[in-house]
Amino acid sequence: MKLNILHITPDFNYACGRSYYVYLLAKYLSRKHNVTVITNGGDSLERLEEKGIGYTLLKGLKSKNPISIAGNVSALKRVIAENSINVVHTHHRLTEVLALQAIKRIKKNKPVSVFTSLSIVKRKYNIEYRSDGIIAVSNSVKEMLLRRFSLDKDRIKLIHNFTDTEEIHELEIIAPRSRDHGKFFIILAIGRFHNDKDFETLLKALNLLKKEKIGLILVGEGNNDIDYRRYIARNDLNVEIIVPQKNLLQYFLIADICVLPSTRDPFPNFMLQAGLHRVPFIGANVDGIGELIEDGGNGLLFKAGNEKELAEKILFFRDNKKLAEECAVKLHEDVLNNYTQEFVLPKIEHLYRTLLRH
Repeated sequence: MKLNILHITPDFNYACGRSYYVYLLAKYLSRKHNVTVITNGGDSLERLEEKGIGYTLLKGLKSKNPISIAGNVSALKRVIAENSINVVHTHHRLTEVLALQAIKRIKKNKPVSVFTSLSIVKRKYNIEYRSDGIIAVSNSVKEMLLRRFSLDKDRIKLIHNFTDTEEIHELEIIAPRSRDHGKFFIILAIGRFHNDKDFETLLKALNLLKKEKIGLILVGEGNNDIDYRRYIARNDLNVEIIVPQKNLLQYFLIADICVLPSTRDPFPNFMLQAGLHRVPFIGANVDGIGELIEDGGNGLLFKAGNEKELAEKILFFRDNKKLAEECAVKLHEDVLNNYTQEFVLPKIEHLYRTLLRH
């Protein structure tokens, strides 16, 4: 049976991992089902347009103003009714609250509700995680939901975050990988400029390695942008900051290694994409990064916030190219065998149908 599925998420941006997750769900689910997206806007709506996925904009979707909330609930109810929605799938705690209020006001043929928990959160409210089904994108998220929010474990389904095999370019398959592309050893880092991603530690590590002809391509945007630029200028670091964009393949192709120094990260897209594109990966030993990365097996781990250890790990991969390549190949295999649309989408569809049968 073809389903009518509604995804609700705020801030549909290239710099947002949640947006990428929703985009992939919409992209693949729309090949078999009717998919609609509600968001408040963003710079990556063209992704949906290119795939022919319909979307509705609710500009005040993140507003906590009572009048805005009432209007959003009415608008959601209308979209659910007009599209005969079977499944309402939310990806942000406030949008879950709005969606559940809208569903409550529907008299007949109520849709089931699903919430994907994509974050490690500290603040607890008494109105979140009330959907019929809860998806945890990593064991770290699942443990948080059980321990901090005391959810019933039977309501939580562990369905990992995933990446897209269609992003592998044919050149990556038919051409041998060569990273001897110039005098600089190139690090690639991608993510929001936010304290959780802690790119400050990476910049500090780069400062320790100033004499080593190492360059950094830093892709992202966010509140810490000015602080990063000041630190880079003050220490005369070889860093190029790139705004988030649709196609990042060119940067994976020239990167010698990928680095993610997060202090908190449930199961990051960038880690999966590094594996997808077979680039050696170094990550902080936290949350979902530590779940997937085995130090010395499919990547390297360092203690979060420790720029000295990170600098040592960077040099280790630079000076041990054979091991770096072996780790990259192993991570590539791990991602392809476990964390792509081919493995994840059937699990999500199964969850939808299971909830609809109950």
